[in-house]
Amino acid sequence: MKSIPYQSIPGVMKSAAKKYAAQPAVSYKKDGSYVTLSYERLYQRVLMAARGLRKAGLQPGDRVAILSENRAGWVIAVGTQAARGITVPIYATNTPEQVEYVINHSGAEIIFISNRLQYEKLLAIREKIPGIRHVFSFERFLGKPELPVYTLYQLSEISHSLTVAEQQEIEAEIEQLGHDDLITIIYTSGTTGVPKGVMLTQANMLFDAHYGVTKLGGMQQRETFLSFLPLSHVLERTAGYHAALMNGCHIAFAESVEKVVENIAEIRPTMMVSVPRLFEKI
Repeated sequence: MKSIPYQSIPGVMKSAAKKYAAQPAVSYKKDGSYVTLSYERLYQRVLMAARGLRKAGLQPGDRVAILSENRAGWVIAVGTQAARGITVPIYATNTPEQVEYVINHSGAEIIFISNRLQYEKLLAIREKIPGIRHVFSFERFLGKPELPVYTLYQLSEISHSLTVAEQQEIEAEIEQLGHDDLITIIYTSGTTGVPKGVMLTQANMLFDAHYGVTKLGGMQQRETFLSFLPLSHVLERTAGYHAALMNGCHIAFAESVEKVVENIAEIRPTMMVSVPRLFEKI
């Protein structure tokens, strides 16, 4: 593991923010046009999310679920890891019953969701997920009294820039992360029984991304990825996110699987992580 020049994924983001500061990190479509966050801005958004999570009572080792399609909010939720929390991704296509199982089995107390559709799933199982204390959405809408919901912007206190002291406190937490620390619990699809929670460490993620790029002969900063496979799956998260960040690449999020071909024409990506299903459709 000594050949990996990082101790953690949040450490990768910190390094990338300095090395690739003004370069485009992630792009997403909003109101018909693409919005881009630079590496420096993305890192600040991650730290702001970490600040909010700490204020919300997140402790090192706490589980935080992410129930969302691929989008910028998903990667900003990495702030969980910067606050030494453990992410638990849930497939956006899961049923309320499947969501209930993952939440309760993992012990998640905080959950990020993408929109009202995912909120309705939580509302349907509210009495069965008593451990959930906070719900944060990437989109704004009104929730019900029995399940209050706040936005990622509210959590991050987006209008209040990080103070020097706040950034130093969060970065001190990042410095404490090491290769053996748990970073995420990814649940299997459940095709062979109930889903299994796979516990992955910082080293697991770092090594796969670093070694994979090395075997490819390296990666150029000018590469643009189009991300459409679920980030809740380890393949996209490792190859289309972690490896891209390590090398200063640009990640654009597809609007949906159905619009991948349209988004390819708009983004003109140089790299994509894919599976046979897409090739069959093409």
